[in-house]
Amino acid sequence: MARKKSEKQLEKVLNEIKNNKPKFKLKLDNRTTITLKTKEQLEKWMALYPKAELIS
Repeated sequence: MARKKSEKQLEKVLNEIKNNKPKFKLKLDNRTTITLKTKEQLEKWMALYPKAELIS
């Protein structure tokens, strides 16, 4: 059985998860939307799908 995590450890882990949001949302077509973290990923996908829309 695993040890119980302290309140401080739980808060740290939860904050890391909450702050790790993707920066970009890209709509490839009507059904497909992907999320990307870096500008390099965005450039790669825009090269693959020139008609893609940047949502946010």
